[in-house]
Amino acid sequence: MFAFLDPVLIHLHDLLAVLDPWVPAALVVVLLTVAIRLALHPMNRGMQRGTLRRRDLQPRLEKLRAEHPDDPQALQRATLDLYREEGVSPLPGCLPILIQLPVFSMVYRLFTAQEIDGQHNQLLDHTFLGTPMSDHLFTTGAGNHWVFLVLIGLTLVVAAFAARQMRRHLAQDKAAAAAAREAAGVPPAQLSDQQRIMQDSMEQMTKVLPLMSFLTVLAVVSLPLAAGLYLVTSSSWGLLERASLRRIGTSASPG
Repeated sequence: MFAFLDPVLIHLHDLLAVLDPWVPAALVVVLLTVAIRLALHPMNRGMQRGTLRRRDLQPRLEKLRAEHPDDPQALQRATLDLYREEGVSPLPGCLPILIQLPVFSMVYRLFTAQEIDGQHNQLLDHTFLGTPMSDHLFTTGAGNHWVFLVLIGLTLVVAAFAARQMRRHLAQDKAAAAAAREAAGVPPAQLSDQQRIMQDSMEQMTKVLPLMSFLTVLAVVSLPLAAGLYLVTSSSWGLLERASLRRIGTSASPG
């Protein structure tokens, strides 16, 4: 899998092999993850501003729903026109996640392939706390299970905090939107059956979405140790980044 990356990976492989006496491979994975998340931070910051702008537009969206209670197509056109007029994307961006996928694929390939571009993969010999970086929880030696269990425990803690954080943010956004509607004197719109169904679907999604954080735990259980280190580092960074961006956005938000 991901063998097409070998022409690029062979250079990274050789660099890591040279750096090994001074920089352990596990630390390289962590530093690589931090570097990627740092590079993506301006983009995530812009996404947070977009989220706040979409929240601020809720009173005007309520007015549009009141104007088009029985015409979903007209409501959709008016909504898109409003977002276009305000320069706001109607959907949250997923580009940061997509950018991370190739990096994760490279880490996975580097610590699982027996050969890289026809050469023996020396990184398979690297260890973290005595555990080979290419080992899985169910294939590693009995004496190495504790490393995975600690990593899984840390991932569970991060996932639990992330789920709690997301529930709190969703509740705050809902309350802020209601307060903005009340301040603007906009009464709740009478929803059509189709709009009510859509609203119910969104309510269900907000209940399920926080649980997605725990998918990282399943990934750490099933993937090599190196990939697990990448995911734990990235998840921890994401948790702290969302908290900091939220505080910045709240303090910068008017009112």
